[in-house]
Amino acid sequence: MSIRMIHVGVGGRGKWPVARIAEREDYTSVALVDVNEDNLAAAREVSGLGEEVCFNDMNEAMEIVEADAVMVVTPPDMHAGQCLAAVQGGKHVIVEKPFTKNLSEAAQVVREAEGRGLKTAVCQNARFIDPVYSIHKLVQDGTYGAPSFGLMSKYGWRPNTHHSGHDVHSYLWERGIHDFDATLFMFGRRPKRVWCHDFNPSWSPYPGGGGIHAFIEFEGGATCGFLCTFAAHSDGASLRIEFEKGTLQQVGRELHLTRPGEKESETLPLSACEVPEMILLNGFRDYINEGNEPSFSGPNNMATVGLVEALGEASQRGEVIDFEEFMNERTS
Repeated sequence: MSIRMIHVGVGGRGKWPVARIAEREDYTSVALVDVNEDNLAAAREVSGLGEEVCFNDMNEAMEIVEADAVMVVTPPDMHAGQCLAAVQGGKHVIVEKPFTKNLSEAAQVVREAEGRGLKTAVCQNARFIDPVYSIHKLVQDGTYGAPSFGLMSKYGWRPNTHHSGHDVHSYLWERGIHDFDATLFMFGRRPKRVWCHDFNPSWSPYPGGGGIHAFIEFEGGATCGFLCTFAAHSDGASLRIEFEKGTLQQVGRELHLTRPGEKESETLPLSACEVPEMILLNGFRDYINEGNEPSFSGPNNMATVGLVEALGEASQRGEVIDFEEFMNERTS
C-alpha cells in the first residue's frame, strides 16, 4: 500500500522528498506545508498537487487531509514541536537532521511514537556516502580486524550563519551532527567517554563554536579524535582509521588501504550503496510496512543527538563526560 505523505517544509532541502516521491509508487504526496508561497508553488508544479492541499500550518493539513506519515524538513529548532505534533496526530515521521536540538525532546518524540505504534526516522544521509558506508561494511565484516584509533579533520569557510547562527555550539549542530553520526556508523560501537573544546576565531561569523577539538572513546577501547571547523580560510579534509591489519584513509571519494610493513597504499573497491535519498525512503517504507528498523531510525538516532549534546556539555564543563550516565540523565 502506498504511504500517504504530508510534506512540511518544501523549499531548500525539502525539495528532494517532493521530487523523489513524485517518481515512486510506494509513496504518494497528499499535502504540502510551507510558510513561503513561492516554495508551495514550486512544489505544486513538481508534485502535481493542487492548491486545495497546500497549507501554511501542518496541524491544519493533518486535520483536513488523510495521511499516514509526515516528512519534516524545516529549520532545526522547529523539529521537536513538529515531530511531536505529527506523532500525537497519529502519523509516522521522517525528519531532516538533526532529529531535535535537545536529547530530552528527541526521547519524548520516540516515547510518544512507540506508545502509539508509530515509526520515526532521521535523514542522516552522510553515513551513506560511499567511503563511509564502505568502512562501515569492512568493520562489520572484520576484514582488517577491529578499528583501534582514528582522526578526522575538516576545514572550510561558511560565510553565512544558516540554522546554527545563534547556537553556542555552532559547528556541533550544523555540521558535527553529520560528522559524529558517520563516525558512530563507521566504528559500530557505543561511545563510552567524550571530551570536547569548541573554539571561535575572531573572524568567525558565528557567535560561538565555529570549530571543535573533540575526542571519543568507544566501548572496547577504540578512540577517535577530531579537528573540524567552518571558520578556516581554506578547505581541506582527511579521515584516517588504524585497524589491526592496516590503515584506511578516505581520499576524496576514494578509500585507500596501507597494509602493515608496506609503504604504498592501494585503492579499495567501494561497497555498493544506493543513492542516500533512496536508502532513506526505502528504509522508512520497510520500517512502516514490515517493522524492519533501519540504522537511521529515531530510536537509533538518539545516540547521535546525545553525542552532539554531550560534546557541547563537555566543552562547557571543561571535563570528560561518561556517555551512558549522560544519556540516562537526559532521557529518564
